[in-house]
Amino acid sequence: MEVPILDKGIDDWGDDEQEKAYDKLQQLKEDCEGTPSKLFINNNEELQSYLMWFARMEGLPYELTNGETKVC
Repeated sequence: MEVPILDKGIDDWGDDEQEKAYDKLQQLKEDCEGTPSKLFINNNEELQSYLMWFARMEGLPYELTNGETKVC
């Protein structure tokens, strides 16, 4: 069961960082081969704090890394 954290039906979000981070996390999860089990976030990731927040909300463990931001 997937619980929507960000209600995409509301049109007043505009083009903000929260929406970008949410969309990025969802895309990273889709790109993952297999079941997403951990989010790796680059130390210099522009959306780092939002990605960590959304990962916590979804129960997805995360780790800061010098590598690329990805889910695997």
